[in-house]
Amino acid sequence: MLVNKTDYQVVVIGGGHAGVEAAIASANLGCKTALVTPSIKKIALMSCNPSIGGIAKGTLVREIDGLGGVTAKTADMSALQFRMLNMKKGPAVWGPRVQSDINHYTALQISNLKKSGVHIIQGLVTSFVGPNSQIQGVNLSDGSKLTSLAFVLAAGTFLNGMLHRGKTTWPGGRRGDVSSVSLEKDIRDRMFHVKRFKTGTSPRVLRKSINLDLLELQISHDLMFRFSWSSKNPIKNKETCWVTRTTGKTENLVKASLSKSALYSGRITGKGPRYCPSFEDKVTKFPDRTGHPIHIEPLSRLSRVMYLNGLSTSMPEEIQDKIIKSLPGFENAIVSAYGYSVEYTCFETGEFDRNLKLLKTSNLFVSGQILGTSGYEEAAATGLLAGVNAAKTVLGLSLVVPNRMNSYLGVMVDDLVSRGTEEPYRLFSSRSENRLNLRQDNADRRVHSLSLEMGTLSSEKIQSFAQRQEMYQYYLTAMAGKRVKGKLITDLCKRPEVSPSDVASFLNMKGLSLNQSDSLSTVVLDLKYMGYVKRAKKRHEVRRRYGQVSLEFIEDYNLVLTISIEAREALNRIKPSNLFEAEVIPAVRQADLDGLVLHLMRGDVSRET
Repeated sequence: MLVNKTDYQVVVIGGGHAGVEAAIASANLGCKTALVTPSIKKIALMSCNPSIGGIAKGTLVREIDGLGGVTAKTADMSALQFRMLNMKKGPAVWGPRVQSDINHYTALQISNLKKSGVHIIQGLVTSFVGPNSQIQGVNLSDGSKLTSLAFVLAAGTFLNGMLHRGKTTWPGGRRGDVSSVSLEKDIRDRMFHVKRFKTGTSPRVLRKSINLDLLELQISHDLMFRFSWSSKNPIKNKETCWVTRTTGKTENLVKASLSKSALYSGRITGKGPRYCPSFEDKVTKFPDRTGHPIHIEPLSRLSRVMYLNGLSTSMPEEIQDKIIKSLPGFENAIVSAYGYSVEYTCFETGEFDRNLKLLKTSNLFVSGQILGTSGYEEAAATGLLAGVNAAKTVLGLSLVVPNRMNSYLGVMVDDLVSRGTEEPYRLFSSRSENRLNLRQDNADRRVHSLSLEMGTLSSEKIQSFAQRQEMYQYYLTAMAGKRVKGKLITDLCKRPEVSPSDVASFLNMKGLSLNQSDSLSTVVLDLKYMGYVKRAKKRHEVRRRYGQVSLEFIEDYNLVLTISIEAREALNRIKPSNLFEAEVIPAVRQADLDGLVLHLMRGDVSRET
């Protein structure tokens, strides 16, 4: 319901993965919504590697589907290859991932926007209109103005984006696109606190110039999986990917050329992602290591161009040529696009709340990389939440906040708000204290109450979920009422060697549909991890009790073997006095806090504060 005459009820600024989910969520809640983007044909373009999912990230994509978002089904429909990562560990931390068709993915997301009734406007936003407390509109570079009741800023890497390669620097949010210099200046002039981060991308090589016979075939999986529960068919592998490895010659080339790198010559000041580093970082931080894996992945179906995943670099073009030709199978490689780094502006910790609203405003929400995140999946999830809360602001409804104990979305939002991030934030299962329950198989069940609060699920999806719930209860009852060799099936499920397929055999169930198979798997895994989940919750409670326990007796955290190397570095640098102070350090994850609790419980420590 409009409270005054405006062009729109919600305007979304940015057409990336965050902007798409934000605009569709707003439109689905009944708001007249516009999405403004510099290039319509590049909506939801995968600027870096065209893939969706991974460890924790794949689970987040399933949460997006359970919350009514479109990323999951689009990933299914555009998938070229499917892999389940982390399978050497238990299924609780498996990471579904697809290699996507870059062109098909973009076309599908544009179609999703149009089907939802979103008005797509090609243009560049240069500034906001009105006071911070109540933004009234946006100015566009062509001189026009759009007015609205609420806004979602999803500018990705475009806020004063600067591209770097060797000694060359030029403005842009990505190669071939503009930089939002004026909008970034307006944000700074409005006294919002911001910082600079950086990310990068790898070179692309013509497929025909690669000797594929010298490469290792990358294993794909056929596990009857799909990201969206509304997809009728599982993902099928349509393309082949390969792996090569760097050689000593590769590393030596980089070491000898570090002064020419934009990253190591001092041209870049923004902090880059620790867990998706440039190749220069890999060589510098691990000087004795060679044989770094490089994944060769197509950009689209039968694409003539292959992406070199793992070779992100800001070296000059002539050095990139030499690096690529040093790889086995790439002696005659022809580069179609060189790698580069992009430096961009994002908001500081403390500028936004758990609704993803900027604290100085009543109607401006933020999502994606300007929150300090990295990755398409994190962007899409925060976009969905920001779009919902922008629409609810217009409609006069209560805003929603995800719970970190129930979802990776909640983990991410809570981390960004309470801890902040000193580098582009990436989701990991170790960030959650309840990670054995935050699985990809049960994502729809975990976020269903939040989805009802958000109001984003269609009636068809609500009905489908109810049917899966009935299946879940049916299988649980059947398993609780049957014994195998004197043991209840519900007890057998707790054994690590018993799988969902074993349980199906115990129950004489054959030819299960996708939904039936999914529901049975969730029952089995819920039973298998029940004890671990209870212990995780207990550790969470213990950590609350241990919060004021002194840590000052720990002189060297390198001796605390139950925490990560990253946490040891940060704790040795900051020296928190107690666990509560350690908890807000960005480099210290939930798994590290659990490790500190274990260390405290094992030792004879003082309980004085």
